[in-house]
Amino acid sequence: MTTAHAAIAERYGSARPPAGRPPRRRGFAIAAAAGIAVMIALAAWYSFAPRTTPTDPTTIGYEVVDSTRTIAHVSVVPDAERTIECIVQATNEQEAIVGFREVTVDPDPAADESRPAQLRLDIATTQLAASGHVDSCWFLD
Repeated sequence: MTTAHAAIAERYGSARPPAGRPPRRRGFAIAAAAGIAVMIALAAWYSFAPRTTPTDPTTIGYEVVDSTRTIAHVSVVPDAERTIECIVQATNEQEAIVGFREVTVDPDPAADESRPAQLRLDIATTQLAASGHVDSCWFLD
């Protein structure tokens, strides 16, 4: 009488490799090493590739002077080599844009993320603003 394991092995074949044939561990190890090498290469490329956008600018605060002027206080980290252009805008209570200004931040070889440039920007407005803030920044070069 045969056991269930022997009957299954006879019908479907043995799970063990035939004698004299090396196990497939070598191929798996090579594939795993290649996968790890590719992941390390992608991580290195991502880490050292130049940024496509500036570090996020920050709105520090704003002052609504009157219906024709708002002052925005903005913090931007300069790039060491590229010029940055930013849009700063004033909005009313319904969040409609009532004032708009573009500002250029020149490159600074001594740029350091721990010391961003502090900008005080006058924005001409068409009506009384409720806030002033930096909208977005991008590299010109």
